[in-house]
Amino acid sequence: MVQNTAIAQQNTSGMIEILLFSLGGSEVFGMNVFKIREVTELSQVTQVPGQPAGMNGVISLRGQVLPVMDLGSAIGMGGKESPTKLIISEFASRSVAFAVAEVDKIIRVPWSDVKPPQRYDTEAGALFGVVMLEDGRLVSLLDVESVCQKVLPEEDSDPITDFNISHSAPVFFVDDSLVARRKISEVLDKMGLKHAHAINGIEAQNKLLAMVNGIESASRVKDKVSLVLVDEEMPEMDGCTLTRQLRSDPRFKDVPVIMYSSLTSDENAKRGIEAGVDTYVKKFDAESLSKAIGHLLEKA
Repeated sequence: MVQNTAIAQQNTSGMIEILLFSLGGSEVFGMNVFKIREVTELSQVTQVPGQPAGMNGVISLRGQVLPVMDLGSAIGMGGKESPTKLIISEFASRSVAFAVAEVDKIIRVPWSDVKPPQRYDTEAGALFGVVMLEDGRLVSLLDVESVCQKVLPEEDSDPITDFNISHSAPVFFVDDSLVARRKISEVLDKMGLKHAHAINGIEAQNKLLAMVNGIESASRVKDKVSLVLVDEEMPEMDGCTLTRQLRSDPRFKDVPVIMYSSLTSDENAKRGIEAGVDTYVKKFDAESLSKAIGHLLEKA
């Protein structure tokens, strides 16, 4: 068993640590270690009535009952080998056990080496990026939020807070996950705010610079974009790097920036604040997101 205290030493901004594993075939998959609590042997799984496709049942692990997801089945990539290991993942206040064939090792690479998958906007949305190993093999990086939303969807029950917002400039958001972009759009639509978006950090930087092209005054920039919402984890350019790039441009000094992440540790929030974000909020929490947007726009 591998405990996350031995895994998560990812402190340097701009780097990602990835746990490599297989699903029974020749393909190599990876998961951000910040979303992993531990790795353990596959134990007795209890079936539950009406469990959805892709779910094996539930297990009891140290007093906690966890859903067990057959990862190969969930993403349509099952192999010849049966699962033998469980990756216990925690993110956005959810805990899920992913059943996989084998677990390999941890690698550490710059976010700039993580490239978008070939098909970004597929309904499946199982991957958020790919990275090449030294031996030339490609690692497919799992988007655990999208996979869980597909197999075990959570309905939005959080209320959207009403604010007195008079801004006509759009909110700009960037997230590589199709599921997350839909959720953010729903929140902004319910708040009556116009919005535009990008699907990775580099595209976001290019679009934002194009929106303010020819503008020198910081006050006039806010007529073009009222607030920027960034995902922390993105291929090619992560949210902290994008935020630092924006903050280095004097024109964006007064534009509020929110970081939206499923990595909810104090260390992650601290890294976001140090990069220049105004607020750090939990991913898929509509109430917290609407409150953060409303408070920043009301005082802007």
